[in-house]
Amino acid sequence: MNIEAYNLDSLRKLVRDLQDENKRLKMQLEKANIAYESDNPFEEKIETNEEYDPDQGERILSKYITEDLVNKYFAMFWGRTDVYAKRGTKGGYFPQCNHRWTERICPKQRGEKINCEACGHREWTKLEPRKIIEHLLGCREDGADVLGIYPLLPDGTCRFLVFDFDNHEKGAEKTDFANDDEEWHEEVDALRRICESNGITPLVERSRSGRGAHVWIFFKKPVSAALARNFGFLLLDKGSASINLKSFHYYDRMYPSQDVASSIGNLIALPLQGQALKSGNSAFVDKNWNAYPDQWDILLNHTEKLSLEDIEEHMKKWQTELAEKKGIVSLEALQSRPKPWKKKDGFVKSDVVGKMHIVLGDGIYVDTLNLMPRLQNQIRSMAAFDNPIFYKNKRLGYSNYYNFSAIYMGKDIDGYIRIPRGLRDNLCTSCKEAGIEYEIIDHREKGRSSGKNHFYAFRTHKA
Repeated sequence: MNIEAYNLDSLRKLVRDLQDENKRLKMQLEKANIAYESDNPFEEKIETNEEYDPDQGERILSKYITEDLVNKYFAMFWGRTDVYAKRGTKGGYFPQCNHRWTERICPKQRGEKINCEACGHREWTKLEPRKIIEHLLGCREDGADVLGIYPLLPDGTCRFLVFDFDNHEKGAEKTDFANDDEEWHEEVDALRRICESNGITPLVERSRSGRGAHVWIFFKKPVSAALARNFGFLLLDKGSASINLKSFHYYDRMYPSQDVASSIGNLIALPLQGQALKSGNSAFVDKNWNAYPDQWDILLNHTEKLSLEDIEEHMKKWQTELAEKKGIVSLEALQSRPKPWKKKDGFVKSDVVGKMHIVLGDGIYVDTLNLMPRLQNQIRSMAAFDNPIFYKNKRLGYSNYYNFSAIYMGKDIDGYIRIPRGLRDNLCTSCKEAGIEYEIIDHREKGRSSGKNHFYAFRTHKA
């Protein structure tokens, strides 16, 4: 085949025709019960040279836990020491109180329902080295020695920023917060690429369920939680210009989850838990999702810590680059930190190679084959809006553990972004304002089928 004989639109059509043919052939294979490779060619993949090792637990070298090692460990995962959480035997984590099992003092022991933070009798149990040792050894098969720490220190500072990719839907604690789909895997890979492409070296941990992850970024000294969170937001903004973010949950996955210490805040489970390590979980992993053999060497000798100067330098650089790309002279708009679905950034014509292809069906399908990641993320943001329950709870001081701040009505399907049909005018207007040429193909049903051939309407708008 002579590729040079094809123009951009005909090549795009050729790819889509091959995709349809591939789908039909797979259906035939499924009917004949014939196995085949099921990889989605439209999912971004990381090039790897090493295959995934099915026996992750056997890869990990055992380590004799000493008091010195515990001190170095906590120097990395330095959270509050006046309170900590432990995992229950049936899952879930609970802050530890000295009066928890005293019936005459603890309301819960008497069967009353009360938030521990609201209890006038609470007396938090301090975190001691022996508890960390128990966590690292993992002698309890029921997981009752697993620790969780609170990253937000009482003075409103923190020593690390962590993105939590576990499942926090109601009931997920019964399976150690395991995800029930594979989207988290792709999200973590995207965040790793964002970090590395912007000069940040994260430490990625596969969490204890084996179906979730934590992405850690460490600081040399305590920094204000507000600064750490702004750093995380700006990192995501910078990354979204070149890497697809197919979910808006990234913006709610950051811990600390608040700027000031009005409460003990959210907890995060500590890594390297002895029992989970036997299965290769609660372990630090490479780009291939293989656990590093020497976990302690990776943690203590090959993990970067950012100084306050590093943080400020990165933020200043990213703000300037984002301002230049968006044609903004002042940095004030960027520093206000609006969520992506609240931004009013216009489309950029150069983010489309050729013209945009839009298909009308049970939603609006935008072909991503010739769209840059920044524009794809902007189209997704059109289908996101504030979650009223999240902001109501926040206003009333209630927990948002099970709620995300945004509701996303879009979805990525086979190389297309599907958004609600009501956004058609918004999409077309944004294209016109940016001078982007687009083509609309109407595949909607026109009433009851008469058995005759379908005719599709084509409409093209030229800039």
